[in-house]
This record gives sequence, structure tokens and C-alpha cells, in this order.
Amino acid sequence: MRYWVPIILLLLAPFLVFGQTDESTLRNQIESKESEINQLEKEIEVYKNQLDEQADVSGTLKGEITRVETQIRKLNTDITLTNRRIERAELRIDELLSEIKSREDSIESERKTLRELMRAVHERSEQSLVEVLISKDTISEFFDEKETSDRLQASLGQSLALLKEEKDSLTDEHVSKEIEETELVSFKKDLSGRKSTQQSINNSKNRLLKDSRNEEDRYQQLLKDREEKRILVQNELAGIEERLRTLIDPTTIPEKRSGVFGLPVPGESLIYTQKFGLTEFARSTGSGVYGGKGHNGVDIKASIGTRVLAGDSGVIKDIGNTDTICPGGSYGRFILVEHPNNLTTLYAHLSSILVNRGDSVNRGQIIGYSGNSGFSTGPHLHFTVYASNTYRLHQTKNCGLIPAGGYLNPEDYL
Repeated sequence: MRYWVPIILLLLAPFLVFGQTDESTLRNQIESKESEINQLEKEIEVYKNQLDEQADVSGTLKGEITRVETQIRKLNTDITLTNRRIERAELRIDELLSEIKSREDSIESERKTLRELMRAVHERSEQSLVEVLISKDTISEFFDEKETSDRLQASLGQSLALLKEEKDSLTDEHVSKEIEETELVSFKKDLSGRKSTQQSINNSKNRLLKDSRNEEDRYQQLLKDREEKRILVQNELAGIEERLRTLIDPTTIPEKRSGVFGLPVPGESLIYTQKFGLTEFARSTGSGVYGGKGHNGVDIKASIGTRVLAGDSGVIKDIGNTDTICPGGSYGRFILVEHPNNLTTLYAHLSSILVNRGDSVNRGQIIGYSGNSGFSTGPHLHFTVYASNTYRLHQTKNCGLIPAGGYLNPEDYL
């Protein structure tokens, strides 16, 4: 019997694509979401440019309200963008599930073909070539039979190769599905954080309008009061940190090198709005800023709602919000992460916080969102590195509990 003819025809037949119409619909929906995402990203870039242009107008009440309203519009677009990313991720997962089902059907088809080929090869292998030759009436029939056996062997090898290829593809698709599911969870957390940021900015706007009563003179007095309070807090903090710096033991902390910490905001590099130490800003204002001791960290450009990332794995040591005691007087919303390398990192002026005290975090994990809380002349992330043994929450006279410690130059470790 010549089994090889239908078997080879089966191998050469195109595989049926499971749910072809459904997959085409999913692909169109995904492409539609990607188009929306691209448009939203362009809108957000416009808002970022507007906020950069408005950075110097917050000295007036009208300018500050304009800036806050632009921030709110940007955050609304951020939320819409995150929703579209969630929808795209869900569609991609559906698409992968369809591809996985199709791949599993193909594998089952290959297995059936393989079983048939193996049975045919086994039947033919039971006779030796001499027996086959004797059983045939002519030499031509013998060679026909020999050619059939050779083709069966070749088809068997081809079927095995196809089966392996299908299995490898199925493994890849399962991995892709897991990646998409992880990304979906991340987007959903991101959405929650962005909504929290939006609420924070709305509250700030309402508080600003309430405190100023929409009057420029009252707003200017608020700025003056904030500055006076900030100087009191900063002078007190500078004194305690100067003493804590004497406790730093260089033998217990990592050597200075790039990459000890990952970047605390997404991107390939950082844009500093103020660096560490006796910066030009610190020198130009005398002892009124940082108690004359210089800037205890670095300020990193980050628009409101930018993801803030843990510089390395560790445990959330502290979180807080100094604005509850002294609005505009210090760090605002802050997070402290204690790392296994005996360093502790501070992230300040946040708009929202995603973690709780005692949580374990991984390098690059989103822990909050940048903002403009506390004393801040514009949205940015303040990033400080402490020697862990020197860190503590310091009870101040004017602003409650504030992070303090023996600080190091963050640029030595980024």
C-alpha cells in the first residue's frame, strides 16, 4: 500500500488558521489603539512644552493658576493614554490567545501526521530489501517500492522538524503572553497612580484659590510666608544634617561609581535643574537657602505625573508629606528607600505615592509620581543619597517630621 501519497499531500497542505476573521478584527482594533496612543503622546508633548514656557510665570497668581490648569489638562490626557494602553494590552493578550490556540491545533495535526508516517515506516521496515526484491515481479516495481520508502523517511524527518518548530513558536507565544499580562498589571497600577496625582493637583488648585481668595496681594503674601517658613525649616535641617555627616563611615558604603543606582525617572539620561552642593542658586541667595551648607541632593527635571523609579532594590523605610504641617515649606510628599548596600535614597516633591512603609521594592519599580509639593519653584524630583546608618526622621520645630541624614553626592552613584 502506498501511504506516502496522501501523507505528503497532507504535509504540503496549508494549515487552517484558527479564528482567521477574529484575528483580523483584533489586529485592526490593536492598530486603531496604537494610532490613538500616538496621537495622545503628541498632545502630551504639546502640554509639556506649554508647561516649560509657563515655568517662569508662576510668580503671579494668574500665572500659577494657568500653569496648574495646564498640568490638569496634561494629567487628564495621561489618564486617557494609560486607558488606551490598557485596552491595547488586553487586545494583544486576546490576539496571543488566538495564536496559541491556532498553534496548538497545528501541533495536534502534526502529531497525527507523525503517527501515520511512523506506522507506515514501521510496516515497510519489517521487510529487508532482499525480501522486497523477491516479492516483486519486476525490477521496476522494486525501485518504485524503494523510492516510496525513501520518501516516507524524508517525510518523517520533515514532520519532526515542523513539530519542533511549532512547539518552539508556541513557547515564544506563551512568553509573549506573560510579558503582556505583566505589562497590563503595570498599566493598571499606573492608572491608579495617575488618578491619585490628578486628585492631588486638583486639591492643590482648590487650596490655592481658597487661600488666596483669588487675590494677587494675598497670593504674594502666601509666597512670602512660605519662604519665611522654608528658611526656618531649612536652617534647622542643615544644622542637624551637618552633624549627621560626621557619622558617615566610608568603609561601609559602596565606592563611587556610575550605575550603583539606576535612573530615578525613565529615560536614557537625566536633566538636572540643580546639582549637588554649593550650586549657583545656593551661592546667589547666601545663607538663606540650605542654611549656607549647599544643596543636599540633585533636582531632576520631571513634569508632574512622571514615574518615579526605585534606584535599586530595597525596603520602603519611610513615606510622608510635610505639607500637612507646613505647606510649601519642605519636601512635600516624600519616599525613603533603604538599600542592602548601606545607602538610603530620598525621593521628594512627589504628587502621589504608590508604596507603603515596609514594602519591598525592586530596582526600577514605580514607587510614585513626580510633582510640585513642598517648597518647589516648579515640578521636579529631588533625589538625595544618605549613608543608611546616619538616616532618621528628624522632629523639627516648624514642620514636624522631616527626613535627615549624612548626605552624599548622588552623581557619584548614578
